[in-house]
Amino acid sequence: MMIVDELQILFDIINKLQKLNINYMLTGSMAMNYYAEPRMTRDFDIIIEISSPQKKDFFASFSNEYYLTETAFKEAIKYNSMFNIIHKEKVFKADMIIKKKDEYSIQAFERKQIETINKHFVNIISKEDLIISKIEWAKDSKSAQQKADIINLLNTGYNKEYIVRWLKNKRLLDFANGFIHERYFS
Repeated sequence: MMIVDELQILFDIINKLQKLNINYMLTGSMAMNYYAEPRMTRDFDIIIEISSPQKKDFFASFSNEYYLTETAFKEAIKYNSMFNIIHKEKVFKADMIIKKKDEYSIQAFERKQIETINKHFVNIISKEDLIISKIEWAKDSKSAQQKADIINLLNTGYNKEYIVRWLKNKRLLDFANGFIHERYFS
């Protein structure tokens, strides 16, 4: 069954990160599936905080079971961007996102929640920070799927004050009010 394979891969990645003492946070559609109505996902999005000594160990730990290129890995670390790892047997992809160093990213990472998924503890982005992230992505894509995801999350309850503060700070409030509906943020 596909979802079982996906979860096994997710837990394998998390176990490897934990063994390496690499701080992480699950985000994207898998986090969306945790907080709201599940939908199909094609990959995992995992934000990681990796130090210089952990870089070599990370590559060694993942390279046997996952496709990853050293060049993409090094560039992602250098530019605070992302790289992919793909499970060799199941051909399932994880986007590994290097944690940014701006005030919001630091706070969002600190606010991550420890939740249980299939009897495994998982560090997962807070619902409010997932909403903010999806609004950021929606600004670029204007995607109907992002809009549906955001509304789905908003309808499960949220800390409005926190979201509005960061949307104002990131100059996204006007966009959010127009793209979604101002009743959510007014």
